[in-house]
Amino acid sequence: MIGGPIKIDGVAPTTGLHAEKSLGKAPERSEEVITKDQVTVSEAAKNISRLMVEVSNIPDIRADKVEELKNAINAGTYEVKGSEIAGKIIKEALVDKLV
Repeated sequence: MIGGPIKIDGVAPTTGLHAEKSLGKAPERSEEVITKDQVTVSEAAKNISRLMVEVSNIPDIRADKVEELKNAINAGTYEVKGSEIAGKIIKEALVDKLV
């Protein structure tokens, strides 16, 4: 039929269903809602941030410990316990395997 509804892939066009849209009128709103984005940081996060700053200020090399060990080695009073070293080696090996 010429001038009638056309079916495309089984879908018929709809006509006259959206009259208010075609008139150019926007739907009326009873109230305007304005929201602002907001971020809240927990106390735990604040503490973690503060501690990270403090840790970053700690030197990688503790000069006081290094000096103490140098003095003990030079004086011949530095003693190493084999069992402590073996324990630390085993512990480090186990940690490396887990990571």
